[in-house]
Amino acid sequence: MKRKEDGVRPGRVFFRPLDFFIVVFFLFIAVFCFELFRNDLMQTFSLQNVDPVGTVVIKRNTVQRRLSDRAIWDRLASESPVYIGDLIRIADISAATLYIDANSIDLDENTIIRITRAPDGEGIQITLSEGSLSLVAEDQSKSLVIDLNGQKVQTGRGTVLTAAVSEEQKSFQVSEGFAQFVEGGVAREITAGSAVTMAADGTLRVSRAVVVTSPQPNSRYVKNSASPLTVDFAWNRINLEPNMRLRLEIAQDSGFVRIIRTLNNLDRTARTQFDAGYWYYRILYQNEVLATGQLMAADGTMRLVSPALNSIFRFQDELPTLNFQWERREEASSYSFEVSSASDFSFAQIRMQVSSPSQVISSLGEGLWYWRVKPLFPSVYNGEGAFSPTAFFRIEKTAAQIIEAPLSQWIAEQAPSLDLPPEVPAEIIPQEIIAAQIASVQVNLDVPANGAQITGLAALRQPVVFRWDTETQIESSRFIISANANPLQGQPFRVISNPARTVNIDGLAAGTWYWTVEVRTANNIVVSAPPRRLQVLPIQPLAAPANLQPQGRLGFTELQSQRSIVFRWQAVQGANAYIFTLSQQTAGGRRQIIRTTINSGTSYTLNNLRLLDRGTFVWQVEPVNIRGNSIDQRGNIGERTLIIDIPAPGPVQIEDTGILYGN
Repeated sequence: MKRKEDGVRPGRVFFRPLDFFIVVFFLFIAVFCFELFRNDLMQTFSLQNVDPVGTVVIKRNTVQRRLSDRAIWDRLASESPVYIGDLIRIADISAATLYIDANSIDLDENTIIRITRAPDGEGIQITLSEGSLSLVAEDQSKSLVIDLNGQKVQTGRGTVLTAAVSEEQKSFQVSEGFAQFVEGGVAREITAGSAVTMAADGTLRVSRAVVVTSPQPNSRYVKNSASPLTVDFAWNRINLEPNMRLRLEIAQDSGFVRIIRTLNNLDRTARTQFDAGYWYYRILYQNEVLATGQLMAADGTMRLVSPALNSIFRFQDELPTLNFQWERREEASSYSFEVSSASDFSFAQIRMQVSSPSQVISSLGEGLWYWRVKPLFPSVYNGEGAFSPTAFFRIEKTAAQIIEAPLSQWIAEQAPSLDLPPEVPAEIIPQEIIAAQIASVQVNLDVPANGAQITGLAALRQPVVFRWDTETQIESSRFIISANANPLQGQPFRVISNPARTVNIDGLAAGTWYWTVEVRTANNIVVSAPPRRLQVLPIQPLAAPANLQPQGRLGFTELQSQRSIVFRWQAVQGANAYIFTLSQQTAGGRRQIIRTTINSGTSYTLNNLRLLDRGTFVWQVEPVNIRGNSIDQRGNIGERTLIIDIPAPGPVQIEDTGILYGN
């Protein structure tokens, strides 16, 4: 017989004191978390009874807000309200624009601010803990206080400024208007074109700088045509000698790894062009960065999707329901949607503002209808969008007796509108009649020939010429060029309504392009020519320069006698400038010392030998071809290694001090 151990009956479960403690502990945590959630939720509900102080006008990527005395971060969206006590932070590759008391405040990536009451208890104060911001105050705006971790800046009407805070320093620049810098209870006026830099301990620094007055900080533009957007730059020079020429660099990223354009030998102004997208710029003296900024060009053009051009919608009793669709523009806040029976839209039956890229309409009756759409952008954008090319469609009412009528009766009634000769027999079916009409419309594509090739430089430097013709009397036409083998499908590169018989297209990148012309006759017959193929060849890089000198080793004797180093290379055919770069090879990689563009000649003289130390240096020359303010053709890079062999300093030996000791 098996003995029962310790009097424990098999299959029985006991509840230990430790188990009780664990249950109570986790119940406490659950109640505590629920209370936090309830308080957070009640604060959210209470905001419905609190007036916001501003609005998030624009948001890009991740922007978070935490209310005062609140543990949870919210994700802000465009048109979200902001309140006193809000802590707002901007993540990497993100941005936001706040609109507070007629002040537009742009917050850059990796920025944290808090919105509080100003010291006077009435105005608004923006405390910038880290990162950077830009402010544009309208003429009717209220004054704001910007707190740079203890240093206060008071804005005024019409003020345009930028401010930044880091561990090393705090700085702000005034581009327009004025601001008051409050230090030790004393206010000092800072006028337009001035910059203030403070070290971490609060002491002022005087250094070379550039204050960009145009474009305004974080400017946003609307590019409302196929042509690039032209932007004029202007700036004030601070502590710079008149002979110090500056350089403007344009890049696709904030780290300036993908620099797409460089403008050299600048004084106080520059002009350049931008395609749609986010762009970063900086102004340098040699390799010293004096100012940085960014701007955005939004695509303000529009392409209609549905109904397709020249569509026909038939109905018997109830009017058709039409779903209008067009391209979405991410930066647009809404769209202006118009439908009219007049091609010039002198009177619009439908004119409305919608927030989504589509609209359902069921109130249009019989007739020919025209429609168009324009993107609308927030007020912080410069410029406005353009209306799309006008599209048209037809709504026809079909009587039941016509549908049920004999084929011969249908032909007799429709033949006049089809412009057919009277001898057409009644046995021909309607599809054949329409096919005969389509076959009579000829569209001829003349130049360039199908399969033609042009060089990438030719397409870049001058427009590509297209010629077409037709002998048919037409009501309208469209020139279409696309990367799609069927240009009538997908999103074309360029569409021109009612073009001339000769069309000039610029901006064709390397690749294969297909083009055609679509025409519409007075009988509403639409015909397009078979697409032709055009190949734009890639731009070949220029050859690398040869005979790069010096190379090898330079010793103390050579440097002492020369007092400078002249870098020379052989000219490259097709190049009109050269980009010279000098770097030092270190354990962590190459450290760039000099990067400059040589617009004439095939040499560069380094007079300041203090930039060099003993060690290994690498110098490069890239041939380029520059037209206007941009590089048309890049080249292969020539590279040489140069070793600076300067003896390391040894201990100082003193042979005779020349000191006499006396009584």
